[in-house]
Amino acid sequence: GGLVRLTDFYEKMKSKDAAALFEEMAPEFAAGLLGRMRSTAAASVMAGLSPKAAYTISVILAGRNATVPKE
Repeated sequence: GGLVRLTDFYEKMKSKDAAALFEEMAPEFAAGLLGRMRSTAAASVMAGLSPKAAYTISVILAGRNATVPKE
C-alpha cells in the first residue's frame, strides 16, 4: 500500500533530507513511519532531527512499544 511505498521512499533518501521532512511532520505520523523503517535507516533520520523533534518522536515510539513503569 501507500505506507509501504512511503516508508521505502524515506529509507532511500539521504538521511539529512529525510530528517528535514520528518521535522515538519506531525510527531505521531513521523513516529509511525520511523517505526516501520529499518532500524539503521530510522536511526540515521533520528540523528538528523532537532533534539526537540527527536525527543517527542522517541516518547511516542516508547509509548507504543513499552508500558510506562509505575512508581
